[in-house]
Amino acid sequence: MTRRWSLITTIAVLTVALAFVVAQLVRGQGAGEAGKAGKEQAGGKSGAPSPSSGAGSLRGIGWWPLHRSGTAKAGEHDAVVNGGGQWTDGPEGGALRLDGTSGYADTGSRLDTAGKDYSVAARVRLTPEDLNGFHTVLSQDGDQASTFYLQYSGQDQNFAFSFTGARTVAEKAEQPQAGRWYHLTGTYRQKGHRMRIYVDGRPAGSRQAVGTVKPTGDVVVGRGKFGGKAADHWKGDVSDVHLYDRELTPGEVSSLSSREPG
Repeated sequence: MTRRWSLITTIAVLTVALAFVVAQLVRGQGAGEAGKAGKEQAGGKSGAPSPSSGAGSLRGIGWWPLHRSGTAKAGEHDAVVNGGGQWTDGPEGGALRLDGTSGYADTGSRLDTAGKDYSVAARVRLTPEDLNGFHTVLSQDGDQASTFYLQYSGQDQNFAFSFTGARTVAEKAEQPQAGRWYHLTGTYRQKGHRMRIYVDGRPAGSRQAVGTVKPTGDVVVGRGKFGGKAADHWKGDVSDVHLYDRELTPGEVSSLSSREPG
């Protein structure tokens, strides 16, 4: 009888101990899952990419490669070529050649240049005849003038990013040569009214200026507008036009200059 009660007592003790161990294991697993969930809520999954990171963010709100067509790779509208223009070879596969008198392309797209930061970019090639006077590669129509001009200034013998009455010259860049491809970027930040121009991905000029012309029309490739009429037509080649509703950083400009987004 004594042995029988001793055996029963041993079994009971083992049962209680086993139940305790199981309870601790369940509790530990729950704490581990809670801690994991807490980490995911606090910091997200490790290594998760930022939604705005990568080459995709450099496509912009409008991108027209102009590789032998006006088809847009970003944005809602294709570019429509008007006047004297034809397709030719370019640094990334093709380009639009404009005649300097009537040729231009309408992107069908607009930037809020009056209230928001913005940036514009393009690859360009000048002809020897394009080294005198003003020649605009990108602009946006206002009522009587363009809201901005990304252009070549024969007066300064260099590229410039301009408003009516204010010109940011690419003073840090070498004098452009005919027949060579360049990558141009103009950016504007409303806070501080800071406009910048980059040539081949490098900062080339900066100043404070306020654009007073309100946008009433589209961004166009290959001309400006002044006195209510088309002006400063581009004679040369253009490709890979981008529009952004934000100010690009110097690092982004450098990256875009080096390689077009996929």
